[in-house]
Amino acid sequence: MQGVTGSKIAVESLSKSFDSITAVDNIDLKIGEGEFVSLVGPSGCGKSTLLYMIGGFVQPTGGRLLADGKPITKPGIDRGIVFQDYALFPWLTVYDNIAYGLQMRGCSRAEEQATVSRYIDLIGLKGFETRYPRELSGGMKQRVALARTFAYGPDILLLDEPFGALDSQTREIMQDELLRLWRSTGKTILMVTHDVSEAVYLSTRVCVMSRRPGRIVREFPITLDRTGPRESIVLSAAYTELHNQVWLAVRHEVLVPGGDTP
Repeated sequence: MQGVTGSKIAVESLSKSFDSITAVDNIDLKIGEGEFVSLVGPSGCGKSTLLYMIGGFVQPTGGRLLADGKPITKPGIDRGIVFQDYALFPWLTVYDNIAYGLQMRGCSRAEEQATVSRYIDLIGLKGFETRYPRELSGGMKQRVALARTFAYGPDILLLDEPFGALDSQTREIMQDELLRLWRSTGKTILMVTHDVSEAVYLSTRVCVMSRRPGRIVREFPITLDRTGPRESIVLSAAYTELHNQVWLAVRHEVLVPGGDTP
């Protein structure tokens, strides 16, 4: 593997076992600043395990993890995570959920108000600042979850199936919201998804993992022209070709004989 110079995230010979089961095995991965990388692969291949190790929530069995060249040993404010189930505080309003990380960092009231207002506008929830999570739809909750994570300024965003619980139409809307937020902030993003279409539409690179024990077996640079509307992207020949290549690679891993059963 190359040196970690210039890498926002560096994964070196990483392995993780749970008792007698090896979840991921000897993974090497470099993610540069501002990249949007997606992990796809068969169910149970260790995608989320890898994400949670980078987040510092799960300790590896072997290998090294680095963020900005520094070892990852625990969760940190440099890495924000968005879960599939929103994980909002039900007793806090939309405003206070988004402001939570800023308050924990000790931001001034003026900075807090300006930042929360910016993200309220970015996610299209102006007028909902005083609503509670129980008063929001699933898509609106996920917008708040994204805004909360972006707002406190982590350098790295880790997304674990962030739109998996949403209906298809809301999912597409949220994908566009995420794309817009990423463009406006330039954050480094690593996302786990089962949806090949989502991975190709959003990412600058898609990594395909094998059946368990999970290894990265293919990488696809995504070089789509995303300046036009969604339909011009997903109906383009370039998108179709990339989608088919990634889909076939994932299908191969699902059907490959041997290995642990997913």
